[in-house]
Amino acid sequence: MQPQASGPDDLVPPMERSHWVAFAGILLMVSALFNLLTGFVAVFNHGYYSKVYSGGDRLLILNYTAWGWIFVALGIVMALLSLGVLVGSRGARLAGVCLAAICLVAQMIFLPVYPWWSLFTMLVSLLVIYGLLVEPKHVHGARV
Repeated sequence: MQPQASGPDDLVPPMERSHWVAFAGILLMVSALFNLLTGFVAVFNHGYYSKVYSGGDRLLILNYTAWGWIFVALGIVMALLSLGVLVGSRGARLAGVCLAAICLVAQMIFLPVYPWWSLFTMLVSLLVIYGLLVEPKHVHGARV
């Protein structure tokens, strides 16, 4: 004899989360910290990047201070989204993919200044995008 369901919550199996999603949520927080670090250095230490890169005080589009504030804003939003991803919000996962792609493009612009740091941050962004988009193999019918 099978036990009877006592309510609507008993009919729904418990949601299993992918390990990639948890990994991507943690990496999204790490990427947020990297962006905050890059942004605060650009904002508060005005001569730091211009000493490293001989291209003056301009990057491809804006100056270092403007990019610093962009990285700070990006880092704050990514940190909040990483909490949403770890909780299991689908909207946070989709927004995390978009912000990781924006971070990827921003680091491409910042590539002449610190190539190794930018490449490492770009790699983290690619892992975040993969982790948030991969379909869990052990959960049938699970989607992003």
